[in-house]
Amino acid sequence: MDNVNKYRICMVSDFFYPLIGGVENHIYQLSQCLIEQNHKVIVVTHAYNDRVGVRYMANGLKVYYLPYRPFYNNTILPTVFSTIPLIRSILLREQITIVHGHSSFSTLAHETMHHAKTLGIRTVFTDHSLFGFADLSSVLTNKILQVSLVDCHHIICVSHTCKENTMLRANLKSSKISVIPNAVDSSAFTPDITLRPASDEIVIIVASRLVYRKGIDLLIGILPKILRKYSNVKFRIAGNGPKEIDIREVIEREGTEDRVALEGSVNHDKMRDFLNSGHIFLNTSLTEAFCMAIVEAAACGLLVVSTKVGGIPEVLPSEDTQSDIMILCEANINDVFIGLCNAIDRIKLGQIPNANQWHDKIKNWYSWRYVTQNTEVVYNHIMTKESISLKERIQRYKQCGFVSGFVMSFVAIIAYLIFLFLDYHQPKKLIDLSVDYMNLRKNHFELLANELIHEVLDYLSPIHIIKCFKNLNKRFSHLISQRLLKVDLTHLSKIQYNELIQILPLKQINSLKISNRWTINIVKHIPFKSMNNLQVLILAHISYNELRYLFEPKNLFLIFQQLNIFKIQSTNINGLDRERIFVLKKIFSQMPKLRLCQIPLIDVNDFDDLTPSFTLERLIIDYCTMMCLGK
Repeated sequence: MDNVNKYRICMVSDFFYPLIGGVENHIYQLSQCLIEQNHKVIVVTHAYNDRVGVRYMANGLKVYYLPYRPFYNNTILPTVFSTIPLIRSILLREQITIVHGHSSFSTLAHETMHHAKTLGIRTVFTDHSLFGFADLSSVLTNKILQVSLVDCHHIICVSHTCKENTMLRANLKSSKISVIPNAVDSSAFTPDITLRPASDEIVIIVASRLVYRKGIDLLIGILPKILRKYSNVKFRIAGNGPKEIDIREVIEREGTEDRVALEGSVNHDKMRDFLNSGHIFLNTSLTEAFCMAIVEAAACGLLVVSTKVGGIPEVLPSEDTQSDIMILCEANINDVFIGLCNAIDRIKLGQIPNANQWHDKIKNWYSWRYVTQNTEVVYNHIMTKESISLKERIQRYKQCGFVSGFVMSFVAIIAYLIFLFLDYHQPKKLIDLSVDYMNLRKNHFELLANELIHEVLDYLSPIHIIKCFKNLNKRFSHLISQRLLKVDLTHLSKIQYNELIQILPLKQINSLKISNRWTINIVKHIPFKSMNNLQVLILAHISYNELRYLFEPKNLFLIFQQLNIFKIQSTNINGLDRERIFVLKKIFSQMPKLRLCQIPLIDVNDFDDLTPSFTLERLIIDYCTMMCLGK
């Protein structure tokens, strides 16, 4: 691909990892494939608990976790203007040419697309859901979608049903919307029939959120009927939600606890084995734009029984086309019951889908590379269009109705004025441009994810980490500042120590070991007060007299009181009994958090006057000292 067709793309949505779901997986997989095609891709989402700031994922995918907290249903509070400074800075710093928003529910996606239009950046939106038209929530969501997409360059839907729904909701022309189906990572969902029961037992798999929209009331209605009719059928249900209580009530009422297993939330990496443990996959959704779960189940070779709603009939060939992989039913209890009975009878007769054959079909039909190629076509198309001016945007807003048009025109003008003020207060030329990783090799060290970099750093000493990486760049400075360090000052000279103590971040030291003939002199000069996270201290070549010197000052002993592990090794046994007893009493009575202690014992009778702390879990006594005493 030549430089003309390399784009800098900003994926934006309120829904991204660490959340697990269809939108989150779509953004991640599409981003990875676009990076493989030498595009630059970043992801913008809101903060999740302590996950705030910039994080790096595989292949150098940069994720901005903005410091905005979720307000409702994992979306931020809609404010429009408050996000302008940060979004503007990111889009300019990353030199973004295309902003790609995801999900109609995402407030952050709509606001970022609005700001991108003010900057003259092309926008694309992918709709992943179906909505109604009657209830108040749908009316408000549809109006927001209409004013957001009226000046969007292009829209992508995941199914033809989703396209029709979006056209009606947002009053859009058909030519402005493209259909690009979702995809599945076929390598993560391979068939393995050996995980199925060896007996004549038939297992039905259900995997969805246990909410009304997923048709859990239909599931509750057919459970007793199926279990009464077929004594060899069992259910395994994965997921959680408010309807879980209703399912448990049915199970207890029917006394079928041994035949219905509620598995709770199943991790994505374990979903393949979970699916392969069954014969039939049941989906009872009341509305779906594109059901990824049935594609994953089919990739594992399961016979699928699903309600005939939304875009599901487009996903897999059904019974009507002589398919042996999916049976479609109307969204009512009787029809789903009949369809499920039909599937069970098929399994009994040995009419099991050829798992490997269907896996190969799914692999060819639903490939992320195919999705990427079609998305690139959309990107190429919108880049041939002119950016939309403020005047033209206001004209388009008037098409959305008098009130909506007036409000959005006012918002657009105020946002434009804020951008003018920011251009004066923080000119574009003063914004540092980010490093363009497209020009770096794919195996470049800085492109590794944070988790992998931490694994690499585990093999290095803290001294080398600080010297080599601390001032490399802002990212590594931040990574180093998050690590707790295990520092070993063994065999350092005074000069080396004095040099090192100037660069070591004392607040990050979690474990400290000092072992040489300068021990006591070094310890005297260590600023322990700054070591708030110190939990492990190991001292060697130190006498009880010197230890007493350390324990006597109150300000110095305070740091010892926070230790979890304290070891005294290779100690000079010379010293008075009162010094030894003083030190041992301090250790056992005034170190309240101590869990592990190692000490050299001069006299076994020392324990007569000592009472170990109740928190002490393990006491190690220097065996060599005991041997010298003939004990």
